[in-house]
Amino acid sequence: MRGLIQSSGTRELTAEADDAQAARALIEEQVPEGFDLLQVHNAMPRGGRVIATGIIREAAVREIEAEGPDYAAARDALRAQVPPEHRILSIVVAS
Repeated sequence: MRGLIQSSGTRELTAEADDAQAARALIEEQVPEGFDLLQVHNAMPRGGRVIATGIIREAAVREIEAEGPDYAAARDALRAQVPPEHRILSIVVAS
């Protein structure tokens, strides 16, 4: 059995600009290589400037493998290999 895992940990980026479009552009410029921008939330507190908050997550996906005498045992062995703050994206049963 094989599985694909990815980090589920996120980081936050912030930027301030005169409008939402400029604030988003500043967030996009901050996203490091190898990360995906998941969402951008804009707020406009008193004062008229837009404060954007972006959520990013590492984009890398890693393959893990496990075996067992039956499906349930192999699945449990696979899940046991998933590090904290990671999620299983898919599981494939290899014949």
